[in-house]
Amino acid sequence: MFSNLQIRPAKPQRRRPSLTIRAGVAKRRVSTVSALSASMVPSLSFMEGLFGDEFPEAFGTGDGNAAKSRKCILDLPVELLEIVCAHISKLDIKRLRLACKHLASSVYLRIDRVYVSPNRANLDYLYSILAHPRYKYRVLEVVWDDARLQEYPTLDSFREAILLDERETKRAIESRLNEAIWIYSAGNPEYHALEHDDLFDKNGRLTEAAKEILLRYDDPFSSEVLARNAIMMDIEESYALYQDLYKTEQAIMEQQIDVNALHQALLGFPKLKRVTFTTEAWRPWTMQPRYNTPFHRALPVGFRKPNIRCESRPSSAAGQSPNHPLKMSVQRNRMPVGFRGYSILVSALLNMPVPSIEEFIVELENEVTGKSQDAIDITSADYEDTRRMFQRTPLKHVKFFVNSEVDARTPSTFQNTSNVRSLLTELRHLQHLDLSLNYNKTEPLFGHVPRLVPVPEILTSQLKTLTLRHVVAEKDDIFGLLTSLPKLQHVTLHHLRQWTDAPCWFLLFQRLRAYYNTVAHVRKPRFTIAQPRVFDTTYLQVVDEEVDAFLYRDGENPFLRASIKTYAHLQPHLGWRVDTRHETVRQRMRDVCVREEIQEWESEM
Repeated sequence: MFSNLQIRPAKPQRRRPSLTIRAGVAKRRVSTVSALSASMVPSLSFMEGLFGDEFPEAFGTGDGNAAKSRKCILDLPVELLEIVCAHISKLDIKRLRLACKHLASSVYLRIDRVYVSPNRANLDYLYSILAHPRYKYRVLEVVWDDARLQEYPTLDSFREAILLDERETKRAIESRLNEAIWIYSAGNPEYHALEHDDLFDKNGRLTEAAKEILLRYDDPFSSEVLARNAIMMDIEESYALYQDLYKTEQAIMEQQIDVNALHQALLGFPKLKRVTFTTEAWRPWTMQPRYNTPFHRALPVGFRKPNIRCESRPSSAAGQSPNHPLKMSVQRNRMPVGFRGYSILVSALLNMPVPSIEEFIVELENEVTGKSQDAIDITSADYEDTRRMFQRTPLKHVKFFVNSEVDARTPSTFQNTSNVRSLLTELRHLQHLDLSLNYNKTEPLFGHVPRLVPVPEILTSQLKTLTLRHVVAEKDDIFGLLTSLPKLQHVTLHHLRQWTDAPCWFLLFQRLRAYYNTVAHVRKPRFTIAQPRVFDTTYLQVVDEEVDAFLYRDGENPFLRASIKTYAHLQPHLGWRVDTRHETVRQRMRDVCVREEIQEWESEM
């Protein structure tokens, strides 16, 4: 009956292709190459010689199909490639361009900033970008560097400046050496006899005894110190190079080559949106530079350069040293900018036929190195040029300084040539304001004068972000200012100060919390607070999420009730510890507090 029945074999189950195959991405197996067999691996040039310039495409995949039949990043259009590369670092973009000829012609370098300063490296880089048919349309910012090299007529004066800038690093090394000597002194009693001169030579280099101790300690800090000591140039070599750089700079300034370059830069980049005036482009060699300029990249590794200050000829003429602490003026002809470059920069901006600049940033003070700059008189013409520039330029973001206490006086009739409030009134398009109240750095000359932060009423309806530096709680009406800005989205407070022992900032934020929790239909801005750590100015304590948690939820107040004269005091376990020399290096304050407690306990043992 079933003699003719045929039994069919079971249908094999086909595996669904993986997501990578369905997405068109070819997976390549990479074998591990040991150090022993690394010399047997053929080089890329050898393989290109065998298979042509398009070496990877000459190979097929495991299923016999050519590699070109697969879809990969090389098949993306240029527009999508640009979107992808917007999220990777500049170094990775360079690596992509070196990896493939197609990417070298399709992926563009991210050149969005150029530097103008009196040195050949930065100027040559600027002119090459100006002459490039593609990259000149990608530049968004011009940085005008006003820091000038100081003259050191003798080697001894140069050595003194170098060792002065390296003193903080030297103290940290001494602390680690003393700790290591205490640990290893049992087996090496001769360590106790070592003095300062036995650990450092006259040029600040480690002696053989110090190297031996740090090698035994073998921790990351000691390894970094040994590596830096190995690459550092002698002071004599650094001085010879510094003298050449100084002479070149003087020649460029005398011929005004940098000034002409600034005018060309402002007119030659069609998409320019930001202009920065800075004195922080040059830092001591032990610190990461704020700007990775072509000039810094051209310097030899280990070149020991001293920190420099912006020009201060008027104060020098008055008998003050160039590095004299910042003197707050109470005269009405003071402005926060009085250096050679500011007048040149504002004049160049006024010469732009149709100014399209949206951001004007003034960076006068080197907070990282702790070197304050002198506030210098400028002429009334400079003030009027600033006013005219503010009037005709559609600025949306401004970073500015107030040096004189009278600039923040409240009477509305006070409209003279030093009133910064009247200057800010000209900024009709302003949305982001960064203001440093430099007069709060010293004890008030007028006593506790009632005043307001000089933000004109015309800006209160349009400000979206506000940054205040060196603000005083009991003198500056912070509560009234913050609650009068309906569009405010983010507030940043740096170096908060106070003149009384009362918990002013603690009470101020209690008041802000009550306001935001009771008033309906009010925008709740985000807050960031950055304070120098007590007895450790190398680091900042940065608190952000915890502030918002206190104001809008059930978090704890970020400020302590107890205060320390001059600076407000944050809760020690909140936020992050940020290294001011390397802003990207940060640690949780909870972990820092635990480690410091352990170190204190071990030191008492």
